[in-house]
Amino acid sequence: MSFLTNTRLRLARISRASALAGLYLMLFTALGVSADVLVRKLFGIAFVGTDELGGYAMALATSWALSYAFLEGAHIRVNVIHMTLRPAAKAWLDVLAACVTALIIGVLAWQVWIVAFESWEFDAVSNTPLRLPLWIPQFLFLGGIVLFLLSAVVVFLESLGLAARGRYEAASALAEEQNQVEEYTS
Repeated sequence: MSFLTNTRLRLARISRASALAGLYLMLFTALGVSADVLVRKLFGIAFVGTDELGGYAMALATSWALSYAFLEGAHIRVNVIHMTLRPAAKAWLDVLAACVTALIIGVLAWQVWIVAFESWEFDAVSNTPLRLPLWIPQFLFLGGIVLFLLSAVVVFLESLGLAARGRYEAASALAEEQNQVEEYTS
């Protein structure tokens, strides 16, 4: 097995764990918000920061799941043209899509890095009663974006290598949704 394939499989395991962590984070957030609503309704006492922490949890869970969705082929795609192409054209289109994904996510990662670093450098805190240092959720968000970036780069390089060697079906399989064939041919 090649270095890129091993790396992609390791990233897939990390991405799955990351997505599960995001799922559990959202579960705990839902429980916290539910408890806040019940306590506020029954006793007239509100928890401080539940809404702020819920917003951070939503952003973190989303960024932590992006890589998993990418590696599973679960991102939304328009397949009208893709499914009509011959294997070689389909593979090269998938290589291009992985390249563009990596470039866009690279720009996003760079911008999130700048914002997070500036928040850390200037000791920026949220303008809420929690006064949470903003660099904490920003760097955690950046972690999910970087995982997505690494996954996109590895898929791009691996699919590029496969397509260049004429292994078009294998190159397309890296980006294809698992149930795509049955969905469009039945």
